[in-house]
Formats: sequence, structure tokens, C-alpha cells
Amino acid sequence: MARTAATDDGKPAAPKKPSMISVVIEMAFLTCFAVGAGGLFGMMVLGGADKASAKPEPAVASSQKSKQVDTITVKTLPAIVTNLAGPKKAWIRLEAAIVVGELPESNAVSAAIADDFVAYLRTVPLAQIEGPSGFLHLREDLNERARIRSGGKVKELVVQSLMLE
Repeated sequence: MARTAATDDGKPAAPKKPSMISVVIEMAFLTCFAVGAGGLFGMMVLGGADKASAKPEPAVASSQKSKQVDTITVKTLPAIVTNLAGPKKAWIRLEAAIVVGELPESNAVSAAIADDFVAYLRTVPLAQIEGPSGFLHLREDLNERARIRSGGKVKELVVQSLMLE
């Protein structure tokens, strides 16, 4: 028969509280387990992402690879000077260039892009293009217009200078 600790009254004694050392050891063990599990999970996720992003390259003969090289040209657009939608005395001067692949009629396309920029800039109020985020939005809008106007031949728009008065 097992004996239980009892007080003088005959009541069972209160259980002992765990010591501070055993609490620290348990917390260290749980922390190590969590770090190990998180590291294993991270390696599994990153390992799967590397496999998904590494797509096999289609087999192409070396003579065909040399023919696939695109010629990239930087074409400077004529300087654009126009007034903005608001305020009345707000003017903008934009000097830009476009990075294009092969365009058969590059002068006609660059003139059409510049005309489209003028038409767009006349609808933009000054408050919309103020600050760094306004400039980025303007650049993205112009970039999109250049791609649409050229039928997707424009790779990028490079803003050389932008002056507001």
C-alpha cells in the first residue's frame, strides 16, 4: 500500500511547485523544438520554390540561338512642352526616350507616341504628379501609353528630364 504525505491534521499535503531550473530547461527544449520545426518548414518551402522557378530551357540549336538575339534601340522622343489641366498657369516640359526592339517606321511611331503624351499630359492636374509617387505613376502611365501606341514594341520609357513650372 502506498503512503501519501499528510499533514498533522490528516489532510494531504499540497503538491510542490516545479523548481526554476526545471522551468528553464523545459522552455529551452520547447524553443529548440520550435526553431528546428520552423527551419525545416522554411527549407521545404524554399526548396519547392527553387524547383518551381527552375524551368527547363527548351533545346534549341546554337545556330538558332544566335538568330534570336533582339536588337534594342534607344530612340529619343522630341521634347514635349504643354500646359497641364490645372492650375491654369502650370506647364510641363518632358524629355524622354524609348527603348524599342525593331520598329520598321520608328520616326512615325515615336512621333505618334509624343503626340499621345501631349494629349495625355493636358488632362493631368499638377496635384496628381507631385512628389515621388506621383512621378512614378506618371511614368507608368506614359510607359503603358507608349506600349499601346507601338503595339508592344516599346520595352521601356526613360524619362531624361521633367520640369514643371
